[in-house]
Amino acid sequence: MKKFAKFGVTGVLNTGVDWLAFTVLHEIFKTEARYAQIIAQSAAIINSYIINKNWTFKNNKEYKKSEILKFLAVQGTSLLIGYAGMYILHDMHESPALNAYLCKVLIAFVTVMINYFGNKLFVFK
Repeated sequence: MKKFAKFGVTGVLNTGVDWLAFTVLHEIFKTEARYAQIIAQSAAIINSYIINKNWTFKNNKEYKKSEILKFLAVQGTSLLIGYAGMYILHDMHESPALNAYLCKVLIAFVTVMINYFGNKLFVFK
């Protein structure tokens, strides 16, 4: 339970990084939502690896190539689901039925579970 709570705090920080980057890209630079999603989520992935490795899962060992590759596999899965979700829920429609930010919230429910269990059971076990 303690690890899940730490994962939640890390998730809040990652969400802040993700949403800030998404907002800047989508609102200021007028980047299409699905591309802004990829870039913003990638920034959060970097943040996530550092915090989860060193604090959430207390895996303070040296950085191993195999661990990084496993982490990237989990995050890549999450990233693809985020991209596909944004495309299907928002970008696929000429006049989107759902606001891009509402789409991000819906996508987050799925990607948070993928990330937690993927990191706990596969990456930082």
